[in-house]
Amino acid sequence: MIKINIKKITTGKWKENCYIISKTIRDALIIDPGDDKEKIENYLHINDLKLIAILNTHAHFDHIGAVKYFQNKYNIPFFLHSADEKLLKNANLYMKLFNGSGIIKTPDIDYYYDKSNIQEVINNFKIKIVHTPGHTQGSVCIFINNYLFTGDTLLNGKIGRTDLPGGNKQILNKSLKIIAKMSDKLNIYPGHGVPSTIGNELMFNNEFIKATQ
Repeated sequence: MIKINIKKITTGKWKENCYIISKTIRDALIIDPGDDKEKIENYLHINDLKLIAILNTHAHFDHIGAVKYFQNKYNIPFFLHSADEKLLKNANLYMKLFNGSGIIKTPDIDYYYDKSNIQEVINNFKIKIVHTPGHTQGSVCIFINNYLFTGDTLLNGKIGRTDLPGGNKQILNKSLKIIAKMSDKLNIYPGHGVPSTIGNELMFNNEFIKATQ
């Protein structure tokens, strides 16, 4: 399997993690471009990368702020789970409720994870989508090669909040139990904070341990 390069760029007021996934070829994927499009674009330019798709783990406003910009500039598809479409359309309302500033240009969803086969659209990366609702109704974890991008479902030392729009604690716990059954050695890249492994979280993340018992 071809090794991939993972670049984490922390963006915006809420320090959301955007990831750029690339290989030896120029093609690259972007996960959760939440804000700071200039910072993201600078990395793309320096490394001569060409975006081919935008994959979002969920539709909270801090994860989608730069989606429309990259969707239009590169003429690339945006992927999201259909259960988060309403959340996407209300992003500016929720941002105001949380004292955010500016206006998010709401992107159009080109493909729904649950209604299309992502590998038929993107065939030069090995991708698998796992629906993991609870933080939002349409939250997903994204496997690319042997790396798992968990969004806000599972973080280093924490689990996803359920007091935000779309949250449900009982449903989140079910999703976390699915993740807990994955390989201990699996590297996870969360939507906030630093990377970890499933094994590390099962040992030291008390919220995760409690949710999966």
